[in-house]
Amino acid sequence: MFRRIVSVLAASGSLVRASTSTNYSFKTEGACSTVSGSGGSVPLSLPRSTTTSTVSSIITNSEVTVPSTVTVTADPVTTTVLTSTTWVLTDSTKTLPPTTSWSVSQIIVATATVPETVCTNDVTPSTVTEYSGSYTPISGQVTTIPTSYPSQVVCATGVTWFTILQPTATSGVTTQTTTPTSTVQAITTTVTSTYFFNNTVYASTITSTTTSYTPAASATTISTACEATTTTTFAAKCAPTNVISGVDDHGLVSGKYAANSSVIYIQDDKFNDPSTCCQLCQDNKGCAGMMAGISGFCGLLYVADPAGGPSCDFIFSYQTQSNVFPMQGLWVQSGCGEIDYTGSDGV
Repeated sequence: MFRRIVSVLAASGSLVRASTSTNYSFKTEGACSTVSGSGGSVPLSLPRSTTTSTVSSIITNSEVTVPSTVTVTADPVTTTVLTSTTWVLTDSTKTLPPTTSWSVSQIIVATATVPETVCTNDVTPSTVTEYSGSYTPISGQVTTIPTSYPSQVVCATGVTWFTILQPTATSGVTTQTTTPTSTVQAITTTVTSTYFFNNTVYASTITSTTTSYTPAASATTISTACEATTTTTFAAKCAPTNVISGVDDHGLVSGKYAANSSVIYIQDDKFNDPSTCCQLCQDNKGCAGMMAGISGFCGLLYVADPAGGPSCDFIFSYQTQSNVFPMQGLWVQSGCGEIDYTGSDGV
C-alpha cells in the first residue's frame, strides 16, 4: 500500500511543474517649468536644472499553464530530384547621353580682421564706450531691458522601474513528431534558363565648374603700452539697446538668406557680446550684417558679388517667434548691407 501511494505522488509530480520568470521595464515621465528673473542683464540662453527621482514597483501576473512537449523522431523521408539546369548568359550595352563631372572653385569673398590688443606694460585697462552717429529703431523694436524675463528652466524627471513576475505551470503531454529528410540527385531532364546582363555607358563626360564663395578671418595683434582707462567708439546702431533683439515683445529667429551668402564665426569669446560683435562687423569692409546671441556666438555675414569681392546688398531676413523671449533669441544688425524684418513666423 505504501509503495502505491509513492507511485501516485511521483506520477502527479511529473505532470505539473511550476516556475517563475522575471522581466524588467521602466517608464520615464517629466515636466519642466520656467523661473522668471529681474534686474541685471538678460541671459542669452536659459540655464537648465534637472532633478531625477526613481521608484520601484513589483507586478505579479496571473499564472499561465503551458503544455509539456515530447519530441518523437519518425522514419526519414527521401526526395529525389530529377532535373538539371543549363544557364545561358546574354550581354547587352545601353549608351546614355553625355554626363557632367563637376569641380568646385572656391573664391575668398573678403577677409575679416579680428583685432587683439596686448598691453606691454602689464596694465589691465578699464574701457569706456562712446557711440557716434544716430540710429532709428525699427517699428516695435525692443530697446529696453524687460522688467521680468525667463531666467532658468527647472525640470523634474521621475523614473519608475517595474519588476514583472510571470508564474508558469507546465502540465499535460504534447507529442511533436520530427521527420528527417534527404535528397538524392538522379538527373533525367535538362532545363535551359537565360540571364540578361545590361551594361550602361555614357557617350562622353563633360567637365563643368561651380563656384563657392567663402569669407576668411585673420587675427591681428596690436602690442602697445596701455593707459589705465581707454575710450572706444562704437556706431550708434551697435549700442546694447540698439542691436535688434526683439520686436513687439517677442524674440527673433532667422528667415531667408541671399544667394551666395556666407558667414564667418568669430572664435574670440570677447566678441560673443552682441554689441561688440556688431561693431566688429562695422569695422570690416564688406560685412553686410551680423548675428549673435543664443548661448554666445558672433557671426559676420557676407554676400558675394559675382563680379568679385563682397556686395553690400540684401543679406538676410529675420522674424519673431512667440515662444522666444526678447534678448534670448538672435541679435541682429545691418553692416554695409540690408537686413529685413518680415514679421512673425506663425509659431
